[in-house]
Amino acid sequence: MIVRMQSKGHSITGIRMKQSDARRLFPCDLKSVDLELDHLRIRCDLRSNFWLDRPEISDPRLSSWLEEKLYWQKLPRTPVSLEMVRAGDSYRLRIRPSHQAIKPGFGLIA
Repeated sequence: MIVRMQSKGHSITGIRMKQSDARRLFPCDLKSVDLELDHLRIRCDLRSNFWLDRPEISDPRLSSWLEEKLYWQKLPRTPVSLEMVRAGDSYRLRIRPSHQAIKPGFGLIA
């Protein structure tokens, strides 16, 4: 599933997904979700309005991880896309490569 980075001004607050994905993938009685961030695994609480109108996951550790991943880049004007992949009883999160950073036949530009 594709999710987007959430930011407020110059600070990253978490991730946001499509409302249809939230309703389809997460039972409405779910209180928290486990995320794998590289070697770190964290549990994030879900707010009661997660399924209604705010399918966002916010956590200071998630925000720090996202900021670290984007440290050398200027905060983009459009939200960064991430992949959220089911990994057993948790979800693995990783930043998707930007289509601007890839040259055909050469892979990622360092």
